[in-house]
Amino acid sequence: MGGALAMLAAALAAPPANAIPAKDLPAIGVDTGRFKLPIACTINLGGALPVLWLPLDVDIQGVAPVQLGPGQEFWLTQGSGSITFPDWLTALAPILGIDKADATITDMSIGATNSTPDAVNIAKDPITLTDIPVEPGKPLKVGLPAPGQRPFDVGPYTAPQSGKVTLGFNSAFAKVDLKSSAGFSLPITADCKPRGGNALLTIAVGGDSGRPPAKIQDAPLNFPEPKSGELAGIINAPYQCTWNGQPHNVGIAVGADGIPLTVGKSGAFSFTNASGALTVPKETVNGLLDQGVKTVSGTVSELNLEVEGGTPQTLNVIPGQGVPIPSTALVRDQQLVVPLPADGTLTAGPFKPASGSQNVRVMLGGAKAQLTFDGGAPTQATCGKPSPAVYLVDTPVT
Repeated sequence: MGGALAMLAAALAAPPANAIPAKDLPAIGVDTGRFKLPIACTINLGGALPVLWLPLDVDIQGVAPVQLGPGQEFWLTQGSGSITFPDWLTALAPILGIDKADATITDMSIGATNSTPDAVNIAKDPITLTDIPVEPGKPLKVGLPAPGQRPFDVGPYTAPQSGKVTLGFNSAFAKVDLKSSAGFSLPITADCKPRGGNALLTIAVGGDSGRPPAKIQDAPLNFPEPKSGELAGIINAPYQCTWNGQPHNVGIAVGADGIPLTVGKSGAFSFTNASGALTVPKETVNGLLDQGVKTVSGTVSELNLEVEGGTPQTLNVIPGQGVPIPSTALVRDQQLVVPLPADGTLTAGPFKPASGSQNVRVMLGGAKAQLTFDGGAPTQATCGKPSPAVYLVDTPVT
């Protein structure tokens, strides 16, 4: 699961208490995120000891498109993941002389609902990790890719003709051999399935068919490790905004962290530490310069979030006084990135599940701003909601 606009609201992560740094902002149309998903693993120790059931976490990050066209080929790219085993397993290390571990992963499957195929196992050809350091009394992390290897690309998938696709963790299977310098080995197997919310992200399908494959590379991924059951990320959604009677393409980015992967029927969740950015692509910048415009400033007055399966159904996350756009010079052939707000963060919510709802889905809606060019009179800019939809979160109700 990104795959994460300009005002602020929610969906995927920037440093708390600051606007999104330019170096962390993905390109327009790109979703980046990191998720710590609760999983349940059936553990077998030594082949003869009783089978244990352990609640663990899988930490996954990756990159995906924010929208898909009918039948479009796509990937979850720049992927990495890890499963952390508890410290009581390594507590045996001093007694048994264990100092290293080997791991063989034969299943790490990422599903994509309504797509073809509906799941891809990146470890179909088994992946072996050797000589993982074992520190007594500390958790043992088994991660992919192996040191020195490139992040993995999961796919290709083919999108359906309409509807939406949800990327999620399906399963994992690993064999870990705890090794001692004396030649002793303690084998462990872990057969893992999701528990609770396992959705990484939801992508709407629509628009024109015949789009080229979406295999995004070199997107920034600088997220701190989330807490169990939470996600962090940044999504940069394509918008078409109209001012002075002319349409212009821009990007509206939203970043947030601490977003829960599930919500209780009587619970609620909010987007905290949310921030964003307005991205004006170089083509739009050049068009403004051709019109004689040298600087732009203004105020963002509206960024609506639309909610399916919850309340409120619509929420403007911009404070009453608006979010200022500082006067910024345009430079030919360079995109313009305006942090919103320049300092601090915004909060959106709480969002509550509607009666009988199975999921609470929060999407980006329309936006408005008052723009001033070269210090002149303010001009109203109106941005329609993205089509197809751009989902910030798709949270199961438990």
